[in-house]
Amino acid sequence: MSENPLGENISSPTKYDPGILYPIPRRASRSLLDIDKNLLMYGLDHWHAYELSWLDFNGKPQVAMAEFYFDSDSENIVESKSLKLYLNSLNQEKFENQEVLRGVISNDLSAICRSQVKVTLLTFSRVQEAPNYLRQGNPLDGLDVKLRNYRPAPELLQIVDEMVFDEKLYSDLFRSNCPITDQPDWASFSIQYTGNKIEECSLLAYLCSYREHQGYHEECAERIFRDLMKHCQPEELRVSLNFLRRGGLDINVYRSSLPLISDSVNSRLIRQ
Repeated sequence: MSENPLGENISSPTKYDPGILYPIPRRASRSLLDIDKNLLMYGLDHWHAYELSWLDFNGKPQVAMAEFYFDSDSENIVESKSLKLYLNSLNQEKFENQEVLRGVISNDLSAICRSQVKVTLLTFSRVQEAPNYLRQGNPLDGLDVKLRNYRPAPELLQIVDEMVFDEKLYSDLFRSNCPITDQPDWASFSIQYTGNKIEECSLLAYLCSYREHQGYHEECAERIFRDLMKHCQPEELRVSLNFLRRGGLDINVYRSSLPLISDSVNSRLIRQ
């Protein structure tokens, strides 16, 4: 696809078409954040797709949930609406078995991202309901903060003279907005870090300052990671933004000062 489909009225495809996939270069937002070569950062983007369907060789419909793991070092990300349309293009296609389909999807996504994309497919008989996930760390949302600014304000971040080790905090109050449609994107935030203690009210106020910010999911996570590294200077840092589902997809972004593997992602939250 030659133009970003987001915000456009596009009919659902009737046959398999990998050309629907639309790439968004990561370097554009990273250049604006001045982090492309100036910040050591590892990470992955973990997406769920809940509306995957195709036909077996007898024409019988099949359904599954898909998981996609994108390396944060990939040249491109894939625009989410184009991915939704691409998955729809598989609906009337016949595949010999699930493994063949998995390989097709992995190859198509790897080609558009210019990096290997791991794909797993789970039939719903193998997918458990969202677990009673015991979240680790301390919640921030009960803190009393006064907010006047709803644009990212890293100057709000403060540290206190106390060392902490593997401190874990989380919040469900994060909201940003799609840079194309201006629709709200809701997410749960979590952090794990070692270093000078981050003053918790200042962290919550900083997270809430994104409420009118327009940015892709990955850009928001990388901006937060950059600001925390710059203003709080932790020895080790991992942040995650687990975005709520939209159009049958949820997107989970992880950035860390240490390498990450796909097995390190969070359990699916009840909000998702």
